[in-house]
This record gives sequence, C-alpha cells and structure tokens, in this order.
Amino acid sequence: MRRPARQRLYFAGMFASSSAFCRLAAVAGLLAAVPAAAQTKVKTKVKNASATAATPASASGGSLRYTLAMPAPQTHYFEVRMDLQGFGQEYTDLKMPVWAPGSYLVREFARHVERLKAQTAAGQPLAVEKLDKNTWRVHHAGQGTFRVDYGVYAYEISVRTSFIDADHGFALGSSIFMYPALAKNMASQVTVQPAAGWATVSTALRPAPGMQKFVYQSANYDELADSPIEVGNQKVLNFTANNTPHQMAMYGPYTLPSEPQFLADMKKITEEAQRVVGQNPLDHYLFIVHHLEAGGGGLEHLYSTTLGARPGTYGSEAGYKNFLRLVAHEYFHLWNVKRIRPVALGPFDYDHENYTHMLWVSEGQTEYMANQIAQRAGFYTAQQYYDQLATVLGGVENQPGNKFQPVAMSSFDAWIRAYRPDENSKNSEISYYDKGEMVGMVLDLMIVQATNGQKHIDDVFRLLYDKYYKGLKRGFTDQEYQDAVAEVAGRRFDDFFQTYVYGAKTLDYATALGYVGLALNSAPASPNGSLGANIANRNGHYVVTSVKRDGTAWNGGLNVNDEVLQLNGAAPTDESVKQALFATAPGAALKLQVKHGAITHELPLTLQPDPDRAYQIQPVASPTPDQQRLLAKWLGK
Repeated sequence: MRRPARQRLYFAGMFASSSAFCRLAAVAGLLAAVPAAAQTKVKTKVKNASATAATPASASGGSLRYTLAMPAPQTHYFEVRMDLQGFGQEYTDLKMPVWAPGSYLVREFARHVERLKAQTAAGQPLAVEKLDKNTWRVHHAGQGTFRVDYGVYAYEISVRTSFIDADHGFALGSSIFMYPALAKNMASQVTVQPAAGWATVSTALRPAPGMQKFVYQSANYDELADSPIEVGNQKVLNFTANNTPHQMAMYGPYTLPSEPQFLADMKKITEEAQRVVGQNPLDHYLFIVHHLEAGGGGLEHLYSTTLGARPGTYGSEAGYKNFLRLVAHEYFHLWNVKRIRPVALGPFDYDHENYTHMLWVSEGQTEYMANQIAQRAGFYTAQQYYDQLATVLGGVENQPGNKFQPVAMSSFDAWIRAYRPDENSKNSEISYYDKGEMVGMVLDLMIVQATNGQKHIDDVFRLLYDKYYKGLKRGFTDQEYQDAVAEVAGRRFDDFFQTYVYGAKTLDYATALGYVGLALNSAPASPNGSLGANIANRNGHYVVTSVKRDGTAWNGGLNVNDEVLQLNGAAPTDESVKQALFATAPGAALKLQVKHGAITHELPLTLQPDPDRAYQIQPVASPTPDQQRLLAKWLGK
C-alpha cells in the first residue's frame, strides 16, 4: 500500500455481454490459474474457529456461490447471497474479516453487516447464532444445501474500504464477502448483478468458463478477498507491457493531455518494474483508478491495484509524475509483498492482527524501488532523484520519533499506531515507509560497494523470489531476509540490522553515499527561532495543534488544544502568529496567555534556534572512476 500523497498467482477478468434483465457491458480478459503456494506462518496466533464443527464440504462434492447485487445503490448497500452446497455438518460458521490485506488496521468490517438470515433449499428459515463480533453460526441440521443473505453498508470512499452510491460501486472483497470458517481454501463463484444502467464490471477475478456474463471464479477465499470489483460506467483503457495485457478502469472525471502518451508512460513504468526481478508472473493486470477530490493513495492486490487520484492530477508535471510513482509503488507490490513476503503475511488470519517486523521491507523498500523505477524509466534526472531522497531523509531525521522508535517496531506496531495518528505521533514514532526507504537506500549502496558494483538490491529481490516464492513456496523470516542480503553481498551485515533496523541509531548516510561519489550536505532549515508548535485559526480561535518534542513550546508548557488568548500582550492575529512561528530571531522572548481547559496560564517563552536541518545530496567535484562505475550500478544504468 502507498499512503495518500503521500501468494500466489491468480486471475484477472473483465468481460461484456447482455441479458434479458438489462443491457450490460464490460471488458474481456482471462488469466491462467496457478496453484496456491503452500505457506507457513510464524509468531502469529491463529484462532481455531469452530473447532468442534464437522469437516466442511469437500472440494469434489461441495460448492460455494456468491451473488453480489446492488438494487438501490443510492442507499449505499450491497446485497450479498451465499449458496452453499455439500456442507453436511450440523452447523456452519461464517466469518467476515476484520481487516484488509495490505492495510494494517483492524477495521471491524462486520459492523456494517445487517439483516443476515439463512434458509434451506426449500425456503425454510434456519436458526442463526452470532458467536462473536465477526462470526455467525448457521444451524442447518445436516442439510448440506442452504442459503444465506445479508446486506453490507458501504459508504466510506477509500482504497481500503467498500463504497457504493448512485454513480458507481466499489466492492473490496474482504469487507463484503463472508467465508465458511473451515473452508477458506474452497473455490467459489461470484455473480455480479450491476445496478440498473450500469454497464461495466472491472475485476481481477477471471470469468467462470461456460457461464453467463458477470460470473467470476476464485480458487480460494484469499483470492476473492484480494480482488476488488468496480461496477458502473467507468472508462477502460488498455495497454500492453512485455506482451501482457493491462487495463485501467477509470472512474470519475479526469483529463489527460494525451491519452496515447499516458498509456506509453504507463508501459514504461510497468516494464521497468518488471525488470527488477526479471520474471513476470503476469498474464493480465488491472488498475482501478478513482478520480476524487480527496485523492487517496493506493492499495495493492493479487493481480490488480486500486489507486486514488484527483481529477486534475494529470494536468501538471508534478502531479503527473507523482501518479506514475504511485503506479510504480503499487505495481512493484506484485513482487514485493504479494510474492516476496514476510512469513506472517500469508496465508492470512482474517480474525486478528498479522504481526511482522518487516513492513520496512514490504512497504519502505517498495517505495524506494518505486522511485528507483521512475528514475530508471527516465521520468527523473539523477539530480532530481537525489533531491527526492534528500527530502525523505530530512523528513526522517527531523522527526523526533525517529530517535525513539526502531523501524522494525514501527512495522510491528502498525496495527495500533500507524493508522491512528495523534498529536504526539511524530514525537514518538517513525514511518516504516520513509525510514524503510532510507534503510533500503543505505543497504543498496552497501551491497553495491561490497560486491564492487556486481550486485545491487535488485539481486536480493531476485534471490527471495526464487528461493522462497518459487522454491520453498512460503514467506521469509526476519533472519532469512538478513541471510539473503548476506548471500548477495558476500558478507554479513548483522551489526547494521541490529543497530539501524532493530535499533534507532542514525543511519550513516554520508559513508554510504560516498561509495558512489555523492556528498550529503546539511544546513539549518531556518535562521529564525522556533516555537516548536503549530497554531491554527479555528473560526477566530487560535488553537495549538501540535507540539514538537524538546522544542520551545514543549519545554515551556504549551499544550495541544491550548487556545492562545494573547500574544505579547495583544489578541493574536494571523500575521502575528505567523511572525511568532516563522520570522522571529532565536533568543527572542514571547509572552503567551493561553487557555488550557478552563484554566488560564501565562507562559513566558524564549525561542530556541530551529532544530530542523535541510539536506542536499550532490555529486562530489571529482569522483573517481570506481565511484562513477558504482554510481551507474546503483542508478540501474
């Protein structure tokens, strides 16, 4: 996943046809099935749901069919039907996931489920008992065929949640489809019934052979959960990358200066991404793009991704290239996380958090490679790429939490912290995206240097892909990742991992960049003093919104949510607040009167120098031939 601006092989299918019920159309596509990889998991507690239930339907004798309907999209409800056959036990437990793969937060999707009921094949009602927050037990007394119906409210527009209104529907499988608790590996079919007037279904699921329109199949629940479905009248664009068909389902208003150039650039990005590992697991791919005023980041899936972009994204050079970098990030997830993955991330436990220390690899190094890919594809000059890295480096090093939270723990605590930021987050945390990108950069440079320019980080991804995805058919442990790096580099970096990944010491950027003839320079971000706080005008009330650890405000007793009543003896104004925050010399005195809850405080403060630094990465004046050769390797030339 990539933040808003900031496994197996499966199927993709989009096709069109018509019916007596309504006229519908979609785009055709077909993927070949590849057997699910046998995988293992460590350090993850898996709930053994329904342990007393009898063995569920077998693959040979049972079937599971879903129907996804949307008869009244303006009410924001999807209607789901499950037809189960061959379930001969006394009862069957049905589960709704609590989270979506790629988005590491328990979202409690079951809270949107309502009107659940069950009946026999003859239409007789069956008793349903709710066992816990996301498990329903259907008592069917040995009747192997029964039906379950329920509604799902879907009105949160993001790449991580389902949404439907009068304009389109977006069904994220993990928040829509329940699964039989003891039959998660069972194949299934999904029939999509678009709302009246909607003509296109876009999904990475493959069409079920010999069936009517809009009927798809999945090899197991993991595939269904991780193959979103876009329904509406979206425009579909097509391009081919290395002989693989790619489609773009474009929902919402947007303007492309040149559609042919846009598709040519998409081809460049995707083909460059494929070169990293050098093995293409695809025979089809789908981009679902939602054009919304809020934008929205991206979320990776098995053979597709969902992206959020503003309608005007393509109209500026910066917006256009940022979109291509987002594409590179989500597309590279096809390898890094969907196939090259930490052992904890698959097969998924949909009931609980799936803990891993390795999101700095799965997300941070994906972001590192996304920027490398965009640079290698020619969308950025070398200096522009250095500037991007320097910006991220500054963000990491100027964030107080970087000195307190190791990036491995940032990953592990993603479930409780990353998606729940508060006013103190920057003081106590660091992003596994940004810090992971910086660790990836330094590690890449160390590999290039250790191998005298023969190898780089691409070779680590290739080894992991061959050894764990293709060979052992499972994810890798923390130690196995370090072993893979050592195998590529020809030497171990155990101290590096202990110090900079599992510890919070500042990375030695200068030494690593020096290997390739680059210099890291820094200077104070501002010559002015720093209050170390942000103040916002909220309808004429000047309220403190953040306080930076160890800054003037932090040490002087100014708190988040304090209201500034007076600034140097006068009522605050936009200009006086701006002057105090950004244009007052170090050592200057500020006198604040603030309201803290119901109590008024007088706070005399002396501005400290601005602790932040601005960073630059630039070539040295006279690089050696060896530095130039290593630089070319690092840049993928």
